[in-house]
Amino acid sequence: MKSILVASDFSAPAKDAALYAAHLAKTLGAELTLLHAYLLPTPVSEVPYVMVSVEELQKDNERMARELAGSIQEKTGLTPRVMVNIGLPADEVVYQAKETGAELVVIGMRGENKAIDKLIGSTTAAVIRKSHIPVLVVPEGAGYTGWTSVVYATDFSYTMNLRCLNMLADLVKNHPGTQLNIVNIQRPAEIMSPEQISGKVRLEPILEHLPHQYHTVEHSSVEAGLESFLVQHPSQLLVMVAHKHSWWERLVSGSHTREMAYRSDIPLLVLQDKD
Repeated sequence: MKSILVASDFSAPAKDAALYAAHLAKTLGAELTLLHAYLLPTPVSEVPYVMVSVEELQKDNERMARELAGSIQEKTGLTPRVMVNIGLPADEVVYQAKETGAELVVIGMRGENKAIDKLIGSTTAAVIRKSHIPVLVVPEGAGYTGWTSVVYATDFSYTMNLRCLNMLADLVKNHPGTQLNIVNIQRPAEIMSPEQISGKVRLEPILEHLPHQYHTVEHSSVEAGLESFLVQHPSQLLVMVAHKHSWWERLVSGSHTREMAYRSDIPLLVLQDKD
C-alpha cells in the first residue's frame, strides 16, 4: 500500500483516527494525507451575527490542520501531507481519495450510541456508501498496537471481486503472525446453500498462505452472533465487505442497523466491491 487518506474534523474521535492512520501508514510504508473539508456557515435565523470571512475560516482550519499534523509527526515520526478544502465532507473525502491515489480511507466514529447509525455518524456512513476504495472506521479511543487477530465476517453467498480479498491478504501479510478468523453466522439448524459452499471454495486459494481458521456461529441474530464471537475472541480488526446487494448493505439499510453493536470497540474495515 502506497497511500492512505485520513479525514478529520478535529474532534477527539477524528484525532484518534488520524493517529491510528499514521501508525498504520508507518507499518505499511505508506504516505499519509490529512484532509479536512468544511462547509461555509449559513444564517439560520434573522438574528444578527458577525460573519467570518472565507479567508479567516480557511486560515483557521489550516492552522488546526497543521497543529494536528505536527502532533502526528511528534508521536509517530511520520509527516503527513495536509489538505484543507471547502466542500461537503463526505463527497470531498471520496473525491480527494481518487485524486491523491489513496488506497485506503481512514475516518473516525463517535461512540455516543451503540447503534451503527449513531455510532459512525452521517459523514462516515456517507463515505462508506460512496467510496470505491476500502474505508477503515476507527472508534473513539482506539489505539494502534498492531494486529494479532483479525475477524472477517462473511456469509459466503456472493462472488466477490478478488481485489477486495487481495487487499485483506496484503494487510494481514504486513502484520506477521496475525491470525485471520473467518466467521459465518448461521441461524440454528440452517444448512449452507450450494452458493455459500461455492463462495467458501473460491475464498480458500487466496488465503491459503495466511494463518486462518473458519468459524460457524449459530445464532438467530447476525449482530448478536458477531458480538458474542468478538467477546470470546478478542481481536484488533473487524472486516466486512460492501458491494451491491451485499450482506453489509442489507444491514445498513434495514432494521439491523439499530441493533448492530461491537462491544469490543475495534476498528471496522469495510472492503468495497462496487465495480
